[in-house]
Amino acid sequence: MGSEIQGLIIGNTLTGETAKAGSFAYYYNKNGTIHGADYKGTWTIKDNALCLTAADETKPRCWRFGRDGHNFQLILDGSVVGTGSVVPGNPNDL
Repeated sequence: MGSEIQGLIIGNTLTGETAKAGSFAYYYNKNGTIHGADYKGTWTIKDNALCLTAADETKPRCWRFGRDGHNFQLILDGSVVGTGSVVPGNPNDL
């Protein structure tokens, strides 16, 4: 699953919404960085989960990643906490 997540996110933008943080749009660069309008950080895949570390944090936050085509679900502790879709490339120049 880790390689599937990488294949889905690298070089693409994930857009969606979480109940806690609201809407988001993040571009996942192949060099391991994430760029959003109000977010910068790094990404890794650990134990088949997508882990994000914001530029001002030291500890990553990790989510399981469910998907259906270009749509995905962010899963935390067995519950869906966010949904979204994959947009090819970086159309918003994040």
